Amino acid sequence: MKRVFLLLVIALVILAVLLGPSALAYVNTQGPLPGGVTLSGMTPAGADLEEVARNLHAAFQEPVAVNYDDQRIILRPDDVDFEVDVNAMVAEAVPYGEGLGYWRPFLGEVFDRPVTPVDIPLKYSYSQEKLAGWLQSVADEYDKEARPPYGVALAPGVPFTSTFMFQAGQPGLELEFNMSGERVLQALSSPTDRRADLMLVEVPPPDPDIKELQKLVEARADRFPGWVSVFIQQVGADTEAISDPEIAFAGMSTMKIPIMLELYRSVLDEPPDVETTKLLTETLGLSGNFTANLLLRLIGGGAVGSEWQGVEKVTATLRELGLKNTFMATPYDTESLPRTYSTPANSRTDVSTNPDTHMQTTAKDLALILEWIVECSEGRGTLLAAYPGQITPEECQEMLGFIELNRKHILLEPGVPEDTRYAHKHGFVDDSHGDVGVFWGPAGPYIVSVFLYKPGWVEWPLSSSLMADISKASWDYFTLVANGGQPPTVDTPLEAEPSASDSGG
Repeated sequence: MKRVFLLLVIALVILAVLLGPSALAYVNTQGPLPGGVTLSGMTPAGADLEEVARNLHAAFQEPVAVNYDDQRIILRPDDVDFEVDVNAMVAEAVPYGEGLGYWRPFLGEVFDRPVTPVDIPLKYSYSQEKLAGWLQSVADEYDKEARPPYGVALAPGVPFTSTFMFQAGQPGLELEFNMSGERVLQALSSPTDRRADLMLVEVPPPDPDIKELQKLVEARADRFPGWVSVFIQQVGADTEAISDPEIAFAGMSTMKIPIMLELYRSVLDEPPDVETTKLLTETLGLSGNFTANLLLRLIGGGAVGSEWQGVEKVTATLRELGLKNTFMATPYDTESLPRTYSTPANSRTDVSTNPDTHMQTTAKDLALILEWIVECSEGRGTLLAAYPGQITPEECQEMLGFIELNRKHILLEPGVPEDTRYAHKHGFVDDSHGDVGVFWGPAGPYIVSVFLYKPGWVEWPLSSSLMADISKASWDYFTLVANGGQPPTVDTPLEAEPSASDSGG
């Protein structure tokens, strides 16, 4: 037993001789906290615990660089009441250096057994309310609102046909608060990586707004030395681009559309015969007034003079459909006027176009009539609901076919590509021009109705260039709609300078 004890003493003495210098060096290099212990990833620095706490506090009071896209914003911990509880962290680390724990790193070296490091987690507090408020202030200053597609502002005198009339919308940027808050806290909690990239969400541009088309129309109408009335609408839509669409105008040859509608409603039960087809062709395709009166005679019963009853039936049907501003008081080219009509449009005192007392309409009324015919041709809409059994989709398709015969490359026509399907009816007198048409664009059929008045005389190039510009802007807008708000990749300017000899009737 004594021998074993003696051997143990000898071994301890030898161990002390061998390890003594290393142990002494270890003791001399130890700081106030044990080796192998870090504070939130930081090696404790300081001659005593108070200095360690001060240095730890200073490290987490450095400002944070916060990036919003390409904007750098400085956030100070005090801005959000971010505070590290350094005393609690130091106190938690102290026990690891007591007793044998003090010698753990040294013994690990001696026996070549690495000691598992100990990291004291960060203990902090902050104001959620202040962080949310700070993020909100950043969003208020730097968030970018998505911009919808918008119309191109051209210099006065530059035709709309020279370029695509709309620019693509611009996406927006919005701060995502939850993830951004986490990233900011992560930067505030790091002693070394004091930067944070905010989480941003790209907001797609809104859909094209037809009011942008309306702005272009109004800007172009302002350049005309007279009254301009416009109604534009996608068939079946509930929004429109307008510019004073309920001004009373002379009905002119545009009234041949409601004449044809009434013929199909009240007279034709089968496709028109050869003679009636000829009358419709000359009336709608060649804008014949004489043949229009013959169609009114058919509507009135067929006897000589019954065209007057035909006029009354046309007007009565328009009233049934709710179109109070459109009427025919006489057949075409008739001087006598047995009665007059008072309408909301011709009763206005703020504007007057010297409308023909024999027949009148508005841009909106004619647009609605044509829209209803298009909807009817597709098997839906007002006409089929109002006159079941009296009008069929096939008849409405025939009506559009007759209107499509009007091809003179004037007014609204030059505003669309040559291969576009369209059907329009124009009319003119000395001081007024009008045109209403349906155009089958990339987004589906849409209606454009334009009437204008200039006291005394409307020069043909003046009215034709105005209508071509409005038609081109409409085509461009509905192309934009079809492209999801993006202009076409290639813009081919359209030619739009018809001659006065192409004016038609």
